[in-house]
Amino acid sequence: MSDPVEQTAASQAKSTTSHNGEPPRDLTNRLLGEFRLLRRLGKGGMAEVYLAEQTTLKRQVAVKVLRPEYVADETYLKRFRHEAAAAGSLNHPNIVQVYMIGTQDGIEYIAQEYVQGRTLKDLMVKRGPLDVPLALHLLKQVALALQVAGQAGIVHRDIKPENILLTKKGEAKVADFGLAQLTQQGERVALTQVGVTMGTPLYMSPEQVAGKPVDHRSDLYSFGVMAYHLFAGKPPFSGESALAIAVQHLNETPSDLRQLRPDLPKPLCDCIRRLMAKKREDRYPDAQALLIDLRQISRQSGSQEFTESDSALDLETGRTPIVLPWRQFFSGSLRRQLGWMAVTCAGALLLGAAAGWSRRPPDPFKLPLPAPKSSVPKQENAQAQLFLAMSQGDHEESWKAVVNYFPEAKIERDRAELRLAMIYLRTDRRDEAAQIFDRFTTDDSSWNKAHGYAGKAYLQWLAGNIDDAHDLIKRAQAYNQPIDGNLARMLDEVNRGPGGFRPPRM
Repeated sequence: MSDPVEQTAASQAKSTTSHNGEPPRDLTNRLLGEFRLLRRLGKGGMAEVYLAEQTTLKRQVAVKVLRPEYVADETYLKRFRHEAAAAGSLNHPNIVQVYMIGTQDGIEYIAQEYVQGRTLKDLMVKRGPLDVPLALHLLKQVALALQVAGQAGIVHRDIKPENILLTKKGEAKVADFGLAQLTQQGERVALTQVGVTMGTPLYMSPEQVAGKPVDHRSDLYSFGVMAYHLFAGKPPFSGESALAIAVQHLNETPSDLRQLRPDLPKPLCDCIRRLMAKKREDRYPDAQALLIDLRQISRQSGSQEFTESDSALDLETGRTPIVLPWRQFFSGSLRRQLGWMAVTCAGALLLGAAAGWSRRPPDPFKLPLPAPKSSVPKQENAQAQLFLAMSQGDHEESWKAVVNYFPEAKIERDRAELRLAMIYLRTDRRDEAAQIFDRFTTDDSSWNKAHGYAGKAYLQWLAGNIDDAHDLIKRAQAYNQPIDGNLARMLDEVNRGPGGFRPPRM
């Protein structure tokens, strides 16, 4: 099996030969400045990409080398250098970092961050339409990158799944600012030839298709098209040629996303429809306004498992600040602080007594059983483990790994157990699914109770107990929680069947 990183680079490759039909040059083992090229990863429209070692820092980087047929073209050369200038001015975890631009022996190159992972397109090909929690987790990160770029006056102009790199930790990084356009005091710096429209037809904004000036709202349109593709499993427009697709962006209205995915929350579909408005003034004014809505939708849809992406963004630095426990302590009321102090003092008094007791050898019959061995590698935290499971689809061992490796991480464990229950239902292991749903109904969380009763309702329907299913679904609805897409789709089967009932819709 090939290296996933090589698949990432190769996914953007257009061909393996140069325009004149000659085999591409191979610069392997060549030293460009402080970068030794190790092997070629792929080839794009303008440049070849190499894995390289930065000899001074002993780290791996990706080096993009401008193809020789473009070096003599001043327009392309400006665009290539402009990519480095645009991306190099941005420093954010969700943007592929550019380290430097260089020229040596007539070779133009850019050294940038080497991202070990795959593209969002690779994930979509493997998984098909994404579940709401995973998709929102990725979309919020891309929106953060667009917010930082927009504040710097940079328009990407080519937002698409191929340009979103995914790390093994579940981070999304926006790559390839090769089509970026820098705005200075509201004026465009045009680097493309007259009459040449840059971008990808599947995701191009109407103003790009029409050859009109673009701004950050053009990226928001492309973002909306990409989001539509994530949830629908297909782009909103298709055709036999790039021109046919481009014309549809100008004139056609896409199919209602909620008709294609009835399980999607209505606010999410409304958000995507607003992003894809034909007129720029009808879209979100900026990525910050979009982020506010995405975070609200994420909370309402029960997608809190990736809460680190929901922190407030520092608009001065573009970074997401981390709220430390001691800050939370001092930001509380005086009564709360005094309460914590009392608890601390009481704990100190009990510590001495507990110390002797703790030295007693443990009862071997009361020790917890060791977690079962798993072929799934353990990740550094529960969020990363959950993301790995999501990327593996219905691979049962991956979901069990979340539960076994991080039993104390309640949110991640609950999401993993729900997915396991779905797998058990699809494989007719009803008793195992029932155990999970029973636990959910005894939990204090409204989200757990709603899903527990919804799952038990589906089991009762399978058993032919229609009245009991009706009663249970009413109990689930009483908690006013959106039902996960997998379970909601199963309840749709109930709704279409004899004696069916309407599943909850949020």
